[in-house]
Parts: sequence; structure tokens; C-alpha cells
Amino acid sequence: MRLSANKTIVKTETWNKNLAKGASLEGRYTGQETFIGNYGETTKYIIEGNDGVTYGVYSSASLARQFKNIPEGAYVWITFDGEGTTKNGRTVKLYTVDYDTEA
Repeated sequence: MRLSANKTIVKTETWNKNLAKGASLEGRYTGQETFIGNYGETTKYIIEGNDGVTYGVYSSASLARQFKNIPEGAYVWITFDGEGTTKNGRTVKLYTVDYDTEA
């Protein structure tokens, strides 16, 4: 794994792996890391969960669109909405992300 943006990788628990529809995570968004993984460039959003665990939320098109507007330090709520299908017939994971910069 080679970093393309940061010098170090923050150790995290992967959150969005094998999720059931409706699964959610909330906590403080502390930043993101971009690195070269097994499938090319990958972005991981880092969330300090309310349970004291640091979570890595691996990006998807849905998450990337939403996180581009969220400042570091914001309090976020992420919900997995299940899977959908693109016009090309590709299966994608869908998420809803809400945030509050004053929480």
C-alpha cells in the first residue's frame, strides 16, 4: 500500500464492510487518507466514533459526492441505504451522510 496524500496511515477499524441496510455510524470526521491499494487509488474517511473507536469508511461514489462538502471536525451521521444499480447495470453501495459543524 503506497500513500499518495499523507505520510502515515491512521490505524482504523473498517466500518463499511458487510453492512446490513440501515446500519449507521456517527462521530467526528477527522480527515481522510488517499492511498494506492489493491484496486487502485482509494480514499478512506476517518471517523472518531462515539464508542471511542477510530473507524475507516472506505469511499464509494455516493460517499465521495457527500464528503466533498463536509469540513474536517464536523460531526457526521452515516447510514448505509443498501445497494442500487447504475444505468450501466453495475451494483453500487448507497449511503446518506448528514453533518453538523457546530455539534
